Amino acid sequence: MGRPIKDKFFGSSTTPYQNANTGGRTGVGGESISVLTVTSTGTLYSQGTTVSISAPNITGGIPAAISQSIDASGGLTVTVTNVGTGYTTAPTLTVTTASVRTTAGTSTNGSYTLTNVVAVTGLYAGMKVDAPYAMQAGTYISSVSGNSVILTKTQTATTASNSFTFTDVGYGFANTTTLATTAFNAIQIISYVPGGSSAVTNGDIMKQEGSRRYLVQNAQGQGICRLSTGTLVAGQMHIIATDSAGDTYWVTKLTSRKANLYPRSNTGTSIYSTIRVAPWTIGSASGTTTGTAIVSISHTI
Repeated sequence: MGRPIKDKFFGSSTTPYQNANTGGRTGVGGESISVLTVTSTGTLYSQGTTVSISAPNITGGIPAAISQSIDASGGLTVTVTNVGTGYTTAPTLTVTTASVRTTAGTSTNGSYTLTNVVAVTGLYAGMKVDAPYAMQAGTYISSVSGNSVILTKTQTATTASNSFTFTDVGYGFANTTTLATTAFNAIQIISYVPGGSSAVTNGDIMKQEGSRRYLVQNAQGQGICRLSTGTLVAGQMHIIATDSAGDTYWVTKLTSRKANLYPRSNTGTSIYSTIRVAPWTIGSASGTTTGTAIVSISHTI
């Protein structure tokens, strides 16, 4: 089948994806989070605030995981507990504050405790409390115990049942994320696995079975696929190459140094206008002479 392709081009070398049992990688291309820096913790976030992180760009990647903590001033700190895989752009963090809640309770002048709160679900320490004739300005929840809410300031109303509104007024959190640059580039494929229902992008080559056949995995499963051209059917896959003029080719055979090409798009400037063999790279295409011009194989970083 010609010299086999180095398995560093199949998926990612990021732990835990190195897997000798499969003969190749079992992860996808792309990278992991290298650094997440909180540039501003913000202020006044309640304990009901949540932070989520965006999913990998590549199907099959492992989402990064984070943990969060909120200090006494409502400042929000986020740390990475799993760097994830499959990111081609830095992930984003989304801060969701606790929903506004309105409920009745008993207010007593001079007391720090709001009693007989009808519904405490969704109330968290750090939420601001507002009610006509009952609260001092800038009153927040200190804690919640049973059907009582302990406040940071005393109440100003005589004993009476009132309607209270609780709001998470947190603001100002900001961060930056940086991706690692240590992951190998991975060949990108489009595959229609046996038993699947359609062609799927962003799959992963797990093992080379021949110069035209690969064990692949995508969002619909795993199976042996053969390099092909045109519309894919079950058991077929595409690898796309691009020349320095920007024209593209289906790769019909791939060895460690050469790619058999079949024209896919032709603007009249294609370097390889008929079926040809060309050297390939996962870097930039170069050269304009048929037979020696280097084509670029689509890849993820």
